[in-house]
Amino acid sequence: MSGRDAPLEPRYRMPRKFFRRLSAPYRGNQDHAAWYIRPFRALLAHPVYFSINRRTITGGLALGLFIGVLPFVGHMPVAIALGLLLRVNVPVAILGTWLGNPLTYGPIFYLEYRVGAWLLGLPRAAMGLDQSWEQWLGQLASVWKPLWLGAIVTGLALAAIGYLLGNAAWRITTRLRLQRRVERRFRTPP
Repeated sequence: MSGRDAPLEPRYRMPRKFFRRLSAPYRGNQDHAAWYIRPFRALLAHPVYFSINRRTITGGLALGLFIGVLPFVGHMPVAIALGLLLRVNVPVAILGTWLGNPLTYGPIFYLEYRVGAWLLGLPRAAMGLDQSWEQWLGQLASVWKPLWLGAIVTGLALAAIGYLLGNAAWRITTRLRLQRRVERRFRTPP
């Protein structure tokens, strides 16, 4: 077997083939789809929502990271709706929202509040656990503006960083894969 026809070692296989196998049922016939997916069959039949290319993957990652740090409930349905609207890879957008989870909400929201308060020039609010419920709700009503401003700024920055890093990683792995292909092609048989 020549170097060109030799199978790739498992560690050199592109994740694209793995994701293609996973998304095959959704790209093909969807008669087996669950009852709640059937109304969206025509919409999900569009190949871009599960396509694996640099634009859709990095766009889905940026979208998911942006939505995942916003302070509201229901990140995944919003990521699905915006992913369909923006024509990015929907599963990657959903995975990107998982950055915000019950373990990370506290630090993320605190950072977002601090960024928003800094941008608005507000002093930091002292919220303690020893306060009464009414005091705590009163202070919570005063922090929503800096929290949302900080969340939007932080989300945009995180989405930009995720997009740039995802784009760079995609280009680097593609370049390495092409270099290995050229090396295999010109390798002399033993």
